[in-house]
Amino acid sequence: MGFFWSVIFPIINLFVYMFVFRLVLNTRWSDSQGATEVALVMLAGIVVWTGFAETISRSTNCLVEHANLIKKVVFPCQLLPAYLTISSLVNMAIGLPVVVGMIALLTYASEPDVHLNLDLVEVNVEAPEGAPEDAPVVKKIMVNSNSLLVGEGDPEGRTLRLQLSRGLSTHSRVRIEVGGSATPGEDYVALPEWIEIPPAQVHTAIRIQPLADGIEEPGRETVTIKLVEGDGVEIYTPDGELDSRQNMLTMKIADSASPALAADDPLRSVATFGPLKSEPGYKPLGLGLSMIVLPLLFLLQGIFTVGLAFFLSTLNVFLRDTFHLVGVGVTVWMFGTPIFYPAAMVERAGFGWMLNLNPMYWLIEAYRDVLIHGLWPNWLALLAFFLVSMVVLTIGSRFFKSQTHRFPDLL
Repeated sequence: MGFFWSVIFPIINLFVYMFVFRLVLNTRWSDSQGATEVALVMLAGIVVWTGFAETISRSTNCLVEHANLIKKVVFPCQLLPAYLTISSLVNMAIGLPVVVGMIALLTYASEPDVHLNLDLVEVNVEAPEGAPEDAPVVKKIMVNSNSLLVGEGDPEGRTLRLQLSRGLSTHSRVRIEVGGSATPGEDYVALPEWIEIPPAQVHTAIRIQPLADGIEEPGRETVTIKLVEGDGVEIYTPDGELDSRQNMLTMKIADSASPALAADDPLRSVATFGPLKSEPGYKPLGLGLSMIVLPLLFLLQGIFTVGLAFFLSTLNVFLRDTFHLVGVGVTVWMFGTPIFYPAAMVERAGFGWMLNLNPMYWLIEAYRDVLIHGLWPNWLALLAFFLVSMVVLTIGSRFFKSQTHRFPDLL
């Protein structure tokens, strides 16, 4: 299959790690990130790591594998680690277009859907008469009626969540249709026709703020909000009666004995919608001009990798167990790098210092910013990676060169 393995191998790994980290462990980079976004974030990290790990694993044993060539022929053995590094980068370059193509398809060929969140609760259903005492408790998912009820004199009102399936790098809008028996401006603060959603925002709050009119009314008045049109987004179609994602919700305003509000009361001028607290770990998908930085990232990765290759291949000539130790070390290094989980989890666990000592974390984050978010990389992190790479290359090449004359005898 030739170079197609450069595409197939990362995708197979993606399915394996998605099953473990996303489906089983429910790993995600933010609370509102969908499975597709998680898959692309993981895939970008897997492609980069596969290219790096392939070089380290193969180059460690390259001198031993080509012992006949080195012993019998005047051969520039320093070409072996360099060749394997370039070969792995080429294979990685074949896999990266898959990531870019999926980002382009998701970002420009489809729009995220928008929905209103319905608050569901799990309740215990009473056992029917005559049921045995040890009968298992039956649980049922129901709508939380309290979340759709607000008192007429409630100064806090009720907040509904308008949410996107994924964030955008541009503004989007949703047109709403407001109905019900309650009168806008008299029974509640009137809502605008269009709700604006800022860039990189995955949810916006719609506030139902009741106004006390001081009039006792029979029954409860209602406010119905329906999503009717999207600008840059699609309106979600519910799947089933108890789907938590809805395109229409009905709020009930309970009557109260609160006195009527004056025309200049602050409640009458309260903001009816606005962004909720942003999620620090969330970045919208997108492609941008920042992709011109990719050759620089390739160059820095090549410098760092070939430096390690020079050092490890030389060490393996003296200590043949190096090859097996590197295999274990690469696995430990992989799971110590935020490829399948967000870096915030490491920081919250108190191991943030590990990220500060992990050059591959700096590099993978730079690739992710450029490839899947359309952002410029962290230049300070790239500078640190460049300095580390130069140190590794200097140490590795000098160690390799100083021992070259001993290779024929040791091999």
